[in-house]
Amino acid sequence: MSDFVRTVEGRTIFLVPQSSLTQKVPPKTPAFFNPAAKLNRDLSVLAYRAYLPFLSRKTLADSFTGIGARALRIAVEVPEVEHIYGNDINSIAIETAKKAAKINSVDNKCHFSINDVCKFLLNGDSEGERFGMVDLDPFGTPAKHIDCVLRAVLDGGLVSITATDTAVLCGVYQEVCMRRYYGRPLNNSYGNETAIRLLLSLIALTASRLELSIKPLFVHATMHYLRVYASIFVSSKEANNVYNNIGYITHCFQCGHRFKGEEYGGAKCGLCGSTTQTGGQLWTGPFHDREFVKKMRGYEADKQCKKVLDAAAEEASDIPYYFRADEISAKLKTNPYSVQKIIEKLKSTGFVASRTALNPAAFKTDAMMNQISDVLKK
Repeated sequence: MSDFVRTVEGRTIFLVPQSSLTQKVPPKTPAFFNPAAKLNRDLSVLAYRAYLPFLSRKTLADSFTGIGARALRIAVEVPEVEHIYGNDINSIAIETAKKAAKINSVDNKCHFSINDVCKFLLNGDSEGERFGMVDLDPFGTPAKHIDCVLRAVLDGGLVSITATDTAVLCGVYQEVCMRRYYGRPLNNSYGNETAIRLLLSLIALTASRLELSIKPLFVHATMHYLRVYASIFVSSKEANNVYNNIGYITHCFQCGHRFKGEEYGGAKCGLCGSTTQTGGQLWTGPFHDREFVKKMRGYEADKQCKKVLDAAAEEASDIPYYFRADEISAKLKTNPYSVQKIIEKLKSTGFVASRTALNPAAFKTDAMMNQISDVLKK
C-alpha cells in the first residue's frame, strides 16, 4: 500500500493511488480512482438522501466500486442507508476499500466483494433480497449490464446509471450506438441531450420487457460522462405504455430547425427545404422530476451542485432538445445574447422557455428557430 495515499472528499477519507492524483488520465492499475468525478459523487449523495424515504429496504449496491469512493461517501454522509454493498473485479481495489471503511468507522455497514457485476447484482444483499438502490458506473457503456441492474432493484427502488462512451452516444460512431442503444444518435449542438435520451430509451425498453416501468427523476452530463437517475416499478400496464415516451428527433443541419417526430425518416425541412436527419428511437418524455430535484436542492451542497440543480429545477425537460445561445447569435450575425435575456424575451412573447442543466450556455423553448430569430430581432 506504499503507493496509496489518503485524500478527503466531502466528509470521507479515501485511500487512493498516488498516480490517480498526478496523472491527467487516472490509470486503472493498481486501482482506479477519478478525482474529476467528484461532482458525480456529490450529486449521488444528494439523490440518495432525497430518495431514501421512499424505500422499504435502505440498501445500496455499488456495482463498480473501485477503491470504494461512492460506497464510502454514502456510508459516511448518508448514515440512514443501512447497508452498502460494493463490488469490483480488482482485488487490490477491494482490499483498499475495506481499509478505508475501517478508517471512516463504517466497516460494520460496508460489505465488499470480488465478482462479476451481474453475478454480484443477482446474488442480492446478505439476505438474498433485492437492493433498494443500484448504482452502475462502468468504464464505457452500461448497455450490457442494464438487464442485471433492473432485475436487482426492488419494486419502487432507484437506479443510477453512468455512461462514459460519449463519442458513441453523441454521434461519432453511429453503427455502434444503434447496436448498443437501439437508436441513431445526432452529432449536433445538443448531442449530450440526445445521448441521455438514447440511454433512457434503452433502460425503458429493457424494463418493459421485464414487466417494469421507469420514471426518470434527474439527469446530468459533463464532457466525459452522462448520468441518469430513475425509479423502477413493477407494472405490466405501465410497461405496455412505454412507447408513450419513446419517439424521434428530426434535425436540419442547414438551418437548425428541430422537432419531435413519431417515426424515422429524412423529411424535407419545413423552414428551409433541406433534407433533415432523424435521431432515435429515444426517450422523448420529461427527464427531471421537479419535486425530487427540489428535494435534492434542500440539502447542503457546493456551488457547482447548486448550479446544476437550480437549472434542473426550472428546466422544461419535456422539450427533447435545447438551443445554444451562440448558435442563435451566429445565425443572426449579432453579438451573443445572454441565455437569461433570450429566455425573458421568449417568455414575454408567450413561448415556453427555460435554462437546461445540460449546458449553461443553452436554453429550451417550444419556439421554432425562425420564431426565436423573430423575437430577438424585435
